[in-house]
Formats: sequence, structure tokens, C-alpha cells
Amino acid sequence: MHDMTQQYVRETPLVQIEDIQGVPDFIQKFIASSVAGSPPDVVWIRQTYIPGFAEKNMLLDLLPKELGQVGLRAEDFDATVWKASEYKGKRYTIPIDIHGYHLIWHESFVRDGGLDPNKPPATWVDWQEWASRLTQGDSKFGATINSSGGGLAWQFHGFLRQAAKQAGSDADFFTADGKKANFNNAAGNAALTLMADIWKRANHPIPYPAGQGSLDYMEQKKLGSMVNGPWNLNRLAAVGNPMYNDLRVTFSPQRDVSKPSWWAQSHQIALAKPQKLEENKRAAAFDFMKWLTEHTFEWSKAGQLPANRKVLASDQYQKSDLLVHKHLKVWEKNLATATFMPLHPRYVEFEDQVPPLLAPGVRNEVSVQKALADAELLVNTLVGQ
Repeated sequence: MHDMTQQYVRETPLVQIEDIQGVPDFIQKFIASSVAGSPPDVVWIRQTYIPGFAEKNMLLDLLPKELGQVGLRAEDFDATVWKASEYKGKRYTIPIDIHGYHLIWHESFVRDGGLDPNKPPATWVDWQEWASRLTQGDSKFGATINSSGGGLAWQFHGFLRQAAKQAGSDADFFTADGKKANFNNAAGNAALTLMADIWKRANHPIPYPAGQGSLDYMEQKKLGSMVNGPWNLNRLAAVGNPMYNDLRVTFSPQRDVSKPSWWAQSHQIALAKPQKLEENKRAAAFDFMKWLTEHTFEWSKAGQLPANRKVLASDQYQKSDLLVHKHLKVWEKNLATATFMPLHPRYVEFEDQVPPLLAPGVRNEVSVQKALADAELLVNTLVGQ
């Protein structure tokens, strides 16, 4: 992103940008800057942050007339992510990318484990069998599952929506009106049970050495598979990486292959609401926003699928010989079945507070039913405040 910002500045001499990356405690600091009346002009946020910031009056409403004047049109973006980032009929952000969870796996690990790498898991049952058959004591592990933080919430949501879709249920993190939790049910039980089963079959906890994790284990040929996101391609698909020739990506294992879905999220760009509107800054911000959406080929090299249809269809992207782009085609091919998380003003608190309650269920320390009930109670308290 820093390189992209600098390129824009070189191409647009009248504009200067102070570019701040990787801000610790971003949410708290952005809120504090807004309260103080001195927020950044442009912010890069996750799609799930939109409602909380919008309800606090921290983002500028992007009016259709303004978007049209600078050439930002809905038809230029993937329709699913464009619709999934609207909040209460208004638009506060423009989608930059799409990312989500699919199966990332190690071909030679699978072959050496006695399984056919030409037949990757298509269903939950298939993946469960991989987890069991490829795990060997405390040295080789067939699969891994997230057991903390946002990663746990994201995996749970993906599996939850798959189970709900199979059953024709509306199960999700929240009810449609946003007033109650909606995951302590059959779909939620199926999703968390799958995660707990993968944890058990793969002989967790994996004894990662200090400072190492799942990517280290994949590179060391100790871990066979994980359901995870394309940002990992930034490392695993790099020339010279130990996994470069063995890296494979397959559509996420499904509860029901006839009703496919996968967890998705998006980075988006927004204009913060200043204490006093300065038209020159606003014009520059709109121009920068449009420029970014048209230059997401560079961003895609970091393992993020462009949300801009023109970039996706470009020869530069489609004919790229980079391995990261070869594997991103799995995400591109399945865009129509992407399932984005619900937009809710309390989602940030949800992602912070709910995973610690679901984690004991994933780790088989408490029953799945207790973990779901504890999380449901917390969510109902949060949304009732």
C-alpha cells in the first residue's frame, strides 16, 4: 500500500499524502481522532467496521451523484461485495478487494501420507478424513483450525453459513433485525462441532515452537492443510519459498456441495468525517479513491482479489505468470457463492469478545453446546446495550 500511495503522489504532483501503515489499536485511535475533530482524510477499513463507524457519525456518506462525477460506478465492481458493503441503504465505502477462506494444502505432504493429491477434500467429511489419516503422532499434522481471535470468528461464520444454507436456515451471527444472536442452533452446533472435530483429529494443540505458526509448519512439511485466506499467498507463493512447488488451493470443503458457500470479507476505502469540510481535500480524496480501485493489480500481488471488474478482466491480471495470481483464480472463480458477514454496529465487540467463549468448545475443553450458549448470552447482552 505504501508503494501504491507513493506512485499516486508521483503521478499527481498537486497532492501530498502522509501515509501511515499498520497503526496499533487502529479502531480506538481512529475513534479518538474523530472525537477530537482531527481524523485522517482517507481511511482503509474492513467491511465489518462500516456500521460501527457510521453509527458514530465518523464516515462521510458517499452520495451517488458524487461517485458518478468521479466515475465510480456500481457496475465496475463485483456485485456481491458492492451490495454487501451497503449499510442502511447508504454507501460509506468503496470496496478494494475480496478475500475469504478456501483450502490451502501441501501436495507432497498429502502424497507422502498415502492420499491422492488429485482428489482434494470436497466435503467436511473428506477434510475430516484427511485430518485423521495425515496426522502422525506429534510430528505431522493433517490439518489445523483457528482457536482464537478473528480467525476463529471468520472460520465459524463460514461453516455456520454453509450449515444454514444446507438446512434452509437463516442462522447467522445476528438475527435479521440485529437484535439477538442467531447461532446457538442446529447450524451453529454443526459448525462448531466440525471445528472441534478437526482439532481433535489433528492431534491439537500443534506444538508450535515459540515464534512459529501454521505457515512455518507447512513450509517444514509438518502441516498438510488449512482453511485460510489468500493473504497467505503473499508468503507461500513467493519464489524461493519451501512450499512454492507444493502449494495448492482448492474450494473450501462444503457441508453440502450442491449448496456451496464460503466466508468472505473485504478491505474498503472511506472518507472520514472532518470537523470542517475542505473541498480541495475532499476532491483529492475522491480522486485518490478512484485511482486506488483502478490500480489494485499491485495490491493483488499481496494475495488480495481485486473488487474492480476491469482489473480482474485485464490482460495484466489474467495473463500474469505470478503463482499468487494462479491461485487467486480459485477465489475469482467462486465469487458468486461468497458469503459476507452481516453488517452490525456491535460487530467489533463481537469479534473481540466472542472468540474467547467459543475457543474452549473448539479445543474440546467444554461441550459445543456450552460454548454456544455462553457466546449467545454475551451477544444478546451486547446488542441489548
